[in-house]
Amino acid sequence: MSNIGDDVGRKTPVADFRSMSKVSVGQILGLVEAVDEVGGVADVATIAREVDMDIDRLGPILNAAEFLGLVTVEDGDIRITDLSRKLLSSSVRERKKIIREIIDDLPAFRLVVDMARSAGAALGREEVIRAIADRVGSHQAADVFNALVYWGRYAELVRYDSESEQLTVRVAPT
Repeated sequence: MSNIGDDVGRKTPVADFRSMSKVSVGQILGLVEAVDEVGGVADVATIAREVDMDIDRLGPILNAAEFLGLVTVEDGDIRITDLSRKLLSSSVRERKKIIREIIDDLPAFRLVVDMARSAGAALGREEVIRAIADRVGSHQAADVFNALVYWGRYAELVRYDSESEQLTVRVAPT
């Protein structure tokens, strides 16, 4: 169950980060905004034209938005969710909080947070990738790590120093 608290989020825990490893917050918000602008529901082809993107490039963004509980896709139609509406009407700070609450449900992110808390210190990139590889396989571990860093930074949950390759879990702002 989502820990967003007002029951507008996911109904089940999120499984992993793989669908998010190639997309940005901006791309997902752009998709959600485009669907909202045409009334909250539209077919995939219409949205592809609206955002001037071929369906092959739109696919990963759509998958990630659905994975996050921001859209549903059924019979070729994209529909924004109540969580999307909440996100669109929120300030940047509130958006970060919503995303933080969503990704807090992700097992790969939980793994890293638990590792960092147990270690009581920053974690090395390779150490984290090895731990992730045990869960998702070595062929996807680096992509999942990159997504954890990107999304974790956006949500103000992690710091990552690319020079030292050290990841630190932050205390989330309230």
